[in-house]
Amino acid sequence: MAGKEGVIIQSVAKAAAILDIFLKKSDIGISEISDLMGMSKSTAFGLVNTLVAAGFLEQDTSTKKYRLGLKLFELGSAFESRMDIRTEARPFCEELTKKYNQTVHLAAHSEGDVIYIDKFDIPDFLIVYSQVGRRAPMNCTGVGKAMLAFLPDEYIKKYVVNSLAAKTRNSCDTPEKLYADLELIRKRGYAVDNEEIQPGLRCVAAPVFSKGGKVAAAVSLSAMANAMPYEDIEKIAADVMLCAGNISRRLGFGGK
Repeated sequence: MAGKEGVIIQSVAKAAAILDIFLKKSDIGISEISDLMGMSKSTAFGLVNTLVAAGFLEQDTSTKKYRLGLKLFELGSAFESRMDIRTEARPFCEELTKKYNQTVHLAAHSEGDVIYIDKFDIPDFLIVYSQVGRRAPMNCTGVGKAMLAFLPDEYIKKYVVNSLAAKTRNSCDTPEKLYADLELIRKRGYAVDNEEIQPGLRCVAAPVFSKGGKVAAAVSLSAMANAMPYEDIEKIAADVMLCAGNISRRLGFGGK
């Protein structure tokens, strides 16, 4: 079959139509899918099984019903990353850098890694591990943990828990340590990297949300530990969360 802009593969079109069903309803069995699609159960099962293998759908082992898979979340995140977050974030990050005379990072994530997408350094001070474009484990960084705390548990289990990195003796290198830290981050709204990625370095980070409340990025203020004493962390965190909140609103987030 040919459409206005070229050939349309029927099996792919049917698979896309099945995914459309899940936009309105979750947890659907094969019988209902075949009825809604007007096709035999065997045909529906073949298409659904292919979507499961590709990660677009997943099956509940207890009910045998299907729901949207993690791959669609990843694709949605990739689409949102096309927005130039850096342009929207720049004035707020620059303001935070100037206020504290310390380094500010803006980071996104991919498959359990932090990806630094922008960095605002002060003169004569260089944190080398976080060059733009460089990756780092999410569990060892403030920006990584700030994002993980608000990402689906499926993502954490798939990409992080089974490959926990330890960069220093302070790293969250066990599931117990990581989950306890993430719960604390959810309660207070910010993450702390206490010399977990680099000895002597401390940072405070907060998540950035896009329209619809999805995690788009995270922003952090980093300094040598002696320049960021514990008694100052709450005050710094308030400013980091304000910066992250301003960026979130520029991305269309209308949450709290």
